[in-house]
Amino acid sequence: MASWTLLCLLWALVTSHVFSRHLEPTGPFRPPQLLGTDPRLRNVFQQLGQKIDLKAKSSDRSWITNITSFSVAVTSASETLWTKSYTAPILGNYTDSLPTPVTDQTYFRIASISKIFTVLAVLLQQEAGRWSLKDPITKHVPELKAAVNSSRIDWESITLESLASQLSDIQSDLLDTLTDPVDIGLPPVEDANVPHCGTNISGGAPCARKEVVDGILKRAPVFAPNYQATYSNMAFVLLGFALESLTGLSYADLVKQTIFDPLGMERATLEKPHDWEGVIPNLASDWDADIGTYGPTSGIYSTASDLALFARSILTHKLIDEPATNAWLKPHSASFNWEFAYGMPWEIFRTSDILPDSHRIQTIITKSGNLRGYMSKLLLIPEYDVALVLLIAGDGNALAWIMEEILQAVVPDLEEIARRQTGDRLTGTYASSDTRIDSSISVEVQGSSGLVVTSWISNSTDFLSKYADMATPRERSGEPSRVQLLPTETRRGRNGEVWRAQHVPRELPSTGIINVHLINDVDWFNYASHSVQEFVFHLDSQGRADAVELPAFRITLTKRQEHEDSRNQLGAGAHRAMKPLGFRDSQ
Repeated sequence: MASWTLLCLLWALVTSHVFSRHLEPTGPFRPPQLLGTDPRLRNVFQQLGQKIDLKAKSSDRSWITNITSFSVAVTSASETLWTKSYTAPILGNYTDSLPTPVTDQTYFRIASISKIFTVLAVLLQQEAGRWSLKDPITKHVPELKAAVNSSRIDWESITLESLASQLSDIQSDLLDTLTDPVDIGLPPVEDANVPHCGTNISGGAPCARKEVVDGILKRAPVFAPNYQATYSNMAFVLLGFALESLTGLSYADLVKQTIFDPLGMERATLEKPHDWEGVIPNLASDWDADIGTYGPTSGIYSTASDLALFARSILTHKLIDEPATNAWLKPHSASFNWEFAYGMPWEIFRTSDILPDSHRIQTIITKSGNLRGYMSKLLLIPEYDVALVLLIAGDGNALAWIMEEILQAVVPDLEEIARRQTGDRLTGTYASSDTRIDSSISVEVQGSSGLVVTSWISNSTDFLSKYADMATPRERSGEPSRVQLLPTETRRGRNGEVWRAQHVPRELPSTGIINVHLINDVDWFNYASHSVQEFVFHLDSQGRADAVELPAFRITLTKRQEHEDSRNQLGAGAHRAMKPLGFRDSQ
């Protein structure tokens, strides 16, 4: 399996055409505090809701609006910021009651979003010391161990991590996917060679464990293990078998005991709810499909409210610790599209198209689900500690339109809030309190570039220009550049917020096929066991910096009062007191 370092370098290489024009480090702000009562957000959500209402009730053919219901939610790390639900005028067949209006408490089939819960269950067992992601699947599914010498698949090289990150390179499903194979030119075959189970999504009965394993062992590998990511539902069925073998619990009982119950997810289940508790579209659907052993890949029913709660648990690393969460949200393999990579089991996108005034690349961590009549998507944007839940019953084309509208409307405002809060907390001029020492530094927020050092004097020396000279390759000296501060999500003491300085060229003209400026290298310059690039902002009781410590310079500079006075003159409405931002490693 390619190392994560190599994967990150690959992403840098394939995005070099962006970097060659505009160099903007990702994540220039700490995630902002987001409250549903924020007037800016309330206005955005109100307008967004009205736009979605008009679309849903229109005759526009972007999707079939009269049979499509949906429930969406936007949540911060602390609370649900907004929900929007819609009940289609025409619904499907409810057998146990009359339909009820769709709300954020309405059950949908979430399909392959179920895979996230399977991976989390795997990670929880690793944190408990019961196994390792590096374990071969043969260690936990004995039927595969017994078939090592007879199978065409190299099972000993397929680990739990391979399966979770779509690198097992085994088949996607058991069932044949062609409706009339002979009519399109394939030869007839004996009935014994045709799979008769898998799921009943297309009319087949659900498979028992033995039937699943037997079916998998008949197939050749798609690629060599860990060679090229390819989507596989069967990989997660095997992870479910491994979890059941390890714990002695059914998959349904395991996720309930280790995930649903600890998080308070009262409306998440693998058992079909009452019809009146969910939404059934007026088309062929899998509302009551018996998924059977496919539970770990697509079997969960849940609601927008509970999935928002689940997303918050990831953003606050409630069930697994911060380092494990950070690793979980990273890509594991590239895809055929340079903007997309696979994680465990995330589908990770990078885009520079959301912010209207910036080419900064943003990472959106997603997982999609699709069963007949149901489409779903969970999106995480860690840069803002925000998540989006979209659940559709009916025409799945609605999902893309609603998702696009929400991202285009909300993300620029989240960016503006992050800029405003960072400016309110940290910007200003800091200087030595000892008048005999001529040392000072000024920082300000400059748009999407975040916190930028505009002046840096150390012992009467213009260190800002010296730093630029040190950091700039000789052949590019004199080109426009800036020194930008990047949050590290670490702290010093109780109130010390650690940032790192990085020299960033404004633009880097393309000079060849491979032209990459690795602006993630933020620890080049060290002096007497301290990084020259380390800044520690010391925060007061309101969460605002009153001093900045520069460890390599052996000095702490205090904020000048004139900056405080000018800020206060803007009025309490523009800069209300804030609670100190919580550090990730202390939540």
